[in-house]
Amino acid sequence: MRILYVASDQVVPGRTGGSVHVLEVARGLAARGHEVHAVVQRTAGVPAEEDADGAHVHRIRWWPAHRLFRFRARAAVRAIAERTRPEVVMERYYNFGGEGLAVARERGLPSLLEVNSPAVDHPRSLKAFVDGMTLVRPLRRYRERLCREATALASPIPEIVPCFAREKTRTVTWGANVDAFSPARRRDDTRAALGIPSGAVAILFSGSFRPWHGVHVLEDAARRLAGRADLYFVLVGGASAGEARDYRGRSLGAVPYERMPEIVAAADVGVAPYDTSRLGQLALGFYWSPLKVFEYMASGLPTVTIPRAPLSDIVRDGEEGLLFRERDGDDLARALVRLAEDPGLRSAMGARARARVVERYSWARHCETLEHILREIAS
Repeated sequence: MRILYVASDQVVPGRTGGSVHVLEVARGLAARGHEVHAVVQRTAGVPAEEDADGAHVHRIRWWPAHRLFRFRARAAVRAIAERTRPEVVMERYYNFGGEGLAVARERGLPSLLEVNSPAVDHPRSLKAFVDGMTLVRPLRRYRERLCREATALASPIPEIVPCFAREKTRTVTWGANVDAFSPARRRDDTRAALGIPSGAVAILFSGSFRPWHGVHVLEDAARRLAGRADLYFVLVGGASAGEARDYRGRSLGAVPYERMPEIVAAADVGVAPYDTSRLGQLALGFYWSPLKVFEYMASGLPTVTIPRAPLSDIVRDGEEGLLFRERDGDDLARALVRLAEDPGLRSAMGARARARVVERYSWARHCETLEHILREIAS
């Protein structure tokens, strides 16, 4: 199939989960034999068009450049569709998007809307309050129109799409690049370069340090364990780099995504200590497909996270890792000590984690599922 994949607010390549997702989907579908044209945002210093592992990347601009005005990219998307003649359109949902679905409507093409963030209002939503002040609720009406227009939807959980669209929604989780993220990437020189002491168990967190990512919970646990010479914490992401002040470890700050496979493989335990109380949208359900968790597991790391679905379905307690009470630094510390003191347990859990991601949560599996949906709606 010729697929037009519209993700106009994403920068590819990039460091965010959205950037990784778009690139992996585009080249994953291309690897399955499809002609994929991915439409992303153009930034300074990058070509307007290039190939990325078989996928064709089209970078566009609109004015004003802010993503709130993404709908103004419609003319550019329409022009790309004229040149590429797609048979089906995919769009990555954004409340101010819709340009891909508009082109699909104009050309009479089937469309798949990827919904990775809520297309419904969560309880006590400020956006819903402001929208309601207008009486006609334009934001809600617009996003519901997008969900109605799409032939099908794909989402990590159905609760973040409107009730009327759930019948045509398929649950599709994200994944990991299991070729790039692998235990085979582990190197002693990488561990040394990261400052990990010889013989220490390296505890890894990666993410953007947003409040709901739970870095504060991890650092609470790290401070409780500051006296243990056998533990060392490595934090990747955030605004600054340097040695930790009150626990054993360091922050690397933001690093190029291309380095992440070797950094993850250099660790011994991965931690995803989410604090869902810090983000109101999560009252709808844990809709993130946790990229960091899949990458930890693909690299053969036992993973420690909170007992909330779907995390507890991905990381089964005692199988691929351990679960701890959300927002409880003491309980997290307990789980880390258990893993630190039992290398056999770490090894067994890490092997099961790798096998589970390869079988169920790889980008290849994700793209296989998308292909089935696209063939269904295009038939």
